[in-house]
Order: sequence, then structure tokens, then C-alpha cells
Amino acid sequence: MTSISTPAQFTELGLIPPLLARLTELKYLQPTPIQAQAIPSVLAGRDLIAGANTGSGKTATFALPLLQHIFLQLSADTASNGKSNKGNYVTGLILVPTRELAKQVAESIKSYAVHFNGAIKTVAVFGGVSVNTQMLALRGGADILVATPGRLLDLISSNAIKLDLVKTLVLDEADRMLSLGFTEELSALLALLPKKKQILLFSATFPEQVKALTQELL
Repeated sequence: MTSISTPAQFTELGLIPPLLARLTELKYLQPTPIQAQAIPSVLAGRDLIAGANTGSGKTATFALPLLQHIFLQLSADTASNGKSNKGNYVTGLILVPTRELAKQVAESIKSYAVHFNGAIKTVAVFGGVSVNTQMLALRGGADILVATPGRLLDLISSNAIKLDLVKTLVLDEADRMLSLGFTEELSALLALLPKKKQILLFSATFPEQVKALTQELL
């Protein structure tokens, strides 16, 4: 990235009060470098490719803007229609390589969303557990879905969820996803997503596989 002056406080990033209040409660004192550089760009709707290791604060980097976009859209929909109907669609899709990461990311998102008072529905789906429980959780759709690629394809084939209305796609730990052999699953999922969407890709390393994926996505 180019060397630019980056915001030193979360209040300078363009986040709305419910998120800022929660960050204060969580004792997030200052944005990490990736948060300071990336959050304003994500809020502006730009695509993002970022090198990010564990502990860099990358989950908040994509979760906070995603929550803000969805909350503002839900508020606008409710104001115009008097209701918000999710159907069996999803707005924000976060793909992760492992069950552990899916749980961790979903819990972080739910924690950041505390002051939205349940307005945003976040669901995590992954293999190794009953698919029926996850199908029940997806009834009525989800605002944010955190998923491992294989289990998500299973749920799509069962008509439990549709990707036609995804507005933001996050690929978290893209290098691990590809090294674990999810290349075919990722290609299948990308083919089901709308062409017009925001794409956020995070990877600790950028081997040829990841570079090829970024070229395919962007």
C-alpha cells in the first residue's frame, strides 16, 4: 500500500455510534494498521486484497464495515417497507477454511453487533456436525453467513440458502483454504454469486494459487 497518513482513532474511520460504543466496551483503544488503512476503503464499497496474519485485527477489519452496511440497509428497508424480509438469502458471505475459524469469526461478529439489538442475524455453518441443525438456523435466511466451502455447497444443494443476493464476499485466510484443497469448491461457489459484489480477500501469504484466485475474482 502507498504510504499515507492513517487514522489514529476508531472515531476517525467513519463507523456509526453503535459500533463505536461496542469497541469502547471491548477496550479497543486504537485501530491496528490494517484496520486504520482498510476500514474506510471497505466502508466506501471498494474491493480489498490484504496481507494479514493472525493477530493483525483482520476480523474487525471486515466485520465492522459489513455490519454497518447491513444495519443501514436494514434500517432503510424497514423505513420504506415497514419490514425486512430475508427469504432464504444471505447478504454478507464469509468463507473460511476451518470449523474453528467459522465459530470464532461468527462469535466476534455477534459481539460487535450487540448494540444492534438482534437486528442482524449471523449464522455459522461447517462440517463435522449435523446439517439439519444448520438448516434450521438458516430458515428465513441470514444477514451474515460464515461458512466452510464444502458445507455451504451441501446447504445450497438442499435449497437451505441461496447466494443470488450476496452483496459482500469475504475470503478469510485464502491461502489456507487453497492449501486445504478447497479450490474446486471455491470455483463452484464463485459461479453461484452475483457478478456485482464487493470482494474482500485476506491472506497471510500470496503463493501462485492465491494470486490466480485474486485475478479470477477481480
